[in-house]
Amino acid sequence: MSFYNSVSWSVRPTLIFLWLWMWEAGCDPAYQAEEVEIFHSEKQARLGWTSEPTNEWTEILMTVGKDSPKPVLQACAKRVTRTILSQWMERNEAHSLLMDIVFAQEEEPAAQLSQLYVHLFDLDTPTRRFQDGWKVLGLQNSTLFPVTVQKHELASYLNHKVTVSLGSVSHRGFQLAFSYSGSCVFVSSTRLYYRRCPHVVTHLASFERSGAGSGPLTGSCVKGAVEVSPPVRECNLDGEWGPLQGGCTCKTGHQVLNDTCQACTMGFYKSANVSGGCRPCPANSRTHREGSESCDCLQGFSRLPNDPDDLGCTKPPSAPVNLTAHHHNDSVLILTWEPPHDLGGRKEVKYRVNCETKSEAGSKWEACGEDVILLPNSSGLTNTSVSISGLNPQHDYRLSVQAWNEVSILLGAPPSSTATVTIHRWKSPPVVITVHPDLNSSELESKPAAQEQSRHSLWLTVGVFFVVVALVAVIPIAVCATRRNYSKLWVDQEVELLPVNLECTYLRPQVVEAAPQQANVVEGVAQLLEGFSGRLLDSLKDVLIERNKLTLGKELGKGEFGSVYEGVLTPEEGVDIKVAVKTMRVGINCQEDLHQFLKEAEIMKNFDHDNVVRLLGVTLEREQDSPLPVPLVILPYMKHGDLRRFLIATRYGDVPMFVPHQSLLHFMIDIAAGMDYLSSKGFLHRDLAARNCMLGDDLRVAVADFGLSKKIYSSNYYRQKVAIRVPIKWMAIESLSESVYTTKSDVWSFGVTMWEIVSRGRTPYPGVHNHELLDLLLSGHRLKPPEDCGERLYEAMRSCWDQEPDQRPGFRELGETLKGLLSELPVLEASQEASYINQGLEVAAAAAAASFEQQRDTGGRCENVYLPSPVSAAATLDADADGYLTYITDSATKVD
Repeated sequence: MSFYNSVSWSVRPTLIFLWLWMWEAGCDPAYQAEEVEIFHSEKQARLGWTSEPTNEWTEILMTVGKDSPKPVLQACAKRVTRTILSQWMERNEAHSLLMDIVFAQEEEPAAQLSQLYVHLFDLDTPTRRFQDGWKVLGLQNSTLFPVTVQKHELASYLNHKVTVSLGSVSHRGFQLAFSYSGSCVFVSSTRLYYRRCPHVVTHLASFERSGAGSGPLTGSCVKGAVEVSPPVRECNLDGEWGPLQGGCTCKTGHQVLNDTCQACTMGFYKSANVSGGCRPCPANSRTHREGSESCDCLQGFSRLPNDPDDLGCTKPPSAPVNLTAHHHNDSVLILTWEPPHDLGGRKEVKYRVNCETKSEAGSKWEACGEDVILLPNSSGLTNTSVSISGLNPQHDYRLSVQAWNEVSILLGAPPSSTATVTIHRWKSPPVVITVHPDLNSSELESKPAAQEQSRHSLWLTVGVFFVVVALVAVIPIAVCATRRNYSKLWVDQEVELLPVNLECTYLRPQVVEAAPQQANVVEGVAQLLEGFSGRLLDSLKDVLIERNKLTLGKELGKGEFGSVYEGVLTPEEGVDIKVAVKTMRVGINCQEDLHQFLKEAEIMKNFDHDNVVRLLGVTLEREQDSPLPVPLVILPYMKHGDLRRFLIATRYGDVPMFVPHQSLLHFMIDIAAGMDYLSSKGFLHRDLAARNCMLGDDLRVAVADFGLSKKIYSSNYYRQKVAIRVPIKWMAIESLSESVYTTKSDVWSFGVTMWEIVSRGRTPYPGVHNHELLDLLLSGHRLKPPEDCGERLYEAMRSCWDQEPDQRPGFRELGETLKGLLSELPVLEASQEASYINQGLEVAAAAAAASFEQQRDTGGRCENVYLPSPVSAAATLDADADGYLTYITDSATKVD
């Protein structure tokens, strides 16, 4: 007899349902139900169930298969109904119970084969006696053992497991019971359990585990998501989740990523009405935080209320070009022009014509009266010409054409949107004059009559004569006055002399080409600082190092403020430390300067950051014909030298390798971290550039060269007293125009440094002279994106060059932006990257050293380096390659 035929019809639908569930679960493991066991008889040492009548059901220990003996229930007696009741069990999260049972029946006549009935009692408290209740189901076995079977043979008949559903439970617990009226039955295993829907996150909704058959459940939206309507699902009897009702969606500024809502990174946005992922900010806009729903326009740009979010910000147009006045007759002019070169990012452009007049020389300009008629109307023009009638040839006229668009209404039309032409009184047709595109106004002179022209020529000749005489007298006086105020050395000496005052005497420092020798007068540091207060000497004890503990070696290069030497520091006997020693030959002109320098060195000695070159100490040395000792700054020796020359060397092939984009981002992140640390300590660097960032053995970049750095103490201002060479092409626009230095001016320099790194050491603003740069920046010009520079990375650079310092990001914000860009690139193995770059550097070291020796023999010069430049790189640099310009200032330096 088959199993299906042996099981009563009341059981068949349940078993078929369970098999279908098992088959479906196997087809989709991701949604496979969990099983939670409540009771298993094989794991019990003793069952202790209650038999009625007493002893009609007995509990014996029996070995089944290879397992150890386990409790088995048996009912072998006369043919009367016998029951056995389990102990009370808590249901936990179960809503529908399942049972696995293994049992065997003794042979009986086919017509009289009894059923093993299973009873389930759903109770809040336990019961001690069997109660006539619902017979859940009746079971019959397909394999029967004979009456004559021996006990040791019985185990072979206890090998068939049956899985059945016992139905739902809703109280705190339940009890199970068996009843049997046949001759003999054995129950060797009973396992009670329930199915559970697993924890699942789909469609941005999260549902916790729940027992099968628990009914509709409300889930929660994942982090960063909001409800469209409450998410509801039902945990079915088979332990699978039903279809989702309602749902969630990512809130603004977030995008879907693997069933989560991820905040848009800096430079990206996502608005409420936009589908898909985060979008990059359109042109001329940026975000100020992660998770932005829109991008803010850069200064000077705006968008209209009805502009879509993906439209870039626009600005007013530039001025019309080729503004020209044509004389038609004595009272009519034809004014023509061409559209602006820059439409501000919008397609539409309109024009507004304004007419002003004055009747006498020296009087004020006034609006033209009603007699002057402009055709077509002077406002809202779309064509590029206008006829002006009703003019008086005895008056002067000033005609302006303003280009504007809808954004001009929001921002106001700037003066740069207007072109102007001035027409003086005339009797004959005026000369036609065209305004130069780069200028906003010009003079349109008329040709007077022959008699007036002769008279004007006479007065012009007399005027020119007196002007020439005046210039001849004034120029020598101005030259003498200027020479009395200051003297300027030749360009190759790069130092300017200022007037002597009562506090400091500015003398031209002695240029020493060879390394300082220890044959100079050997004095202790205390002797060299005679005249300084004892309190200062006590505070400097951790900074100052005795000169006899420092041995100088070969010259490594020359910087803006002195030479750099290889050296060995011996802090104690038997301990030698290889160091770099920098001589400070510029800026120490009096005792006050030395005092200020030592105070700053005391603070720099406490710098402790992986991305800032640490100051090991300062020693002093007396030089011949010098009233003041020369400071020698002791720094860690970094054999790879400065970052700029390393990048140039890789570009020219002197270092045989290619630096991946990930490494370039690492360099920028290191510099941002170092500058964030310096700015937190109140230091302004003022000379941040790739040449002043050193590359360590571990490829970590450290900010160095504090030649221009200044610490701001109780006052927020520092006054520069000497002429120095400043890095024009790295300076912020406010530093060039007003000599104002803040942390945000260092941010500007960091943007240029980022540009250097991406361009692999190229000089910024190629082809632009230093004296042209300020006007170029004021006109809105900025460095163009280097080759292979991503849009988001360039946007980070561009944000550093905002004309308003307050609009520039801080170093910490820039560091986080760069880390975000790096996280989107494939990860490089740090050990492989370091080994790769270091091998290339070692290959280049010999060639670089040989090149430097040749430069020294021929009087060559190396600036701002610890190591000599690579062979090819050195040939590309000239005296102004670093963008320095001698610059005299006596204006305040301010810190944020």
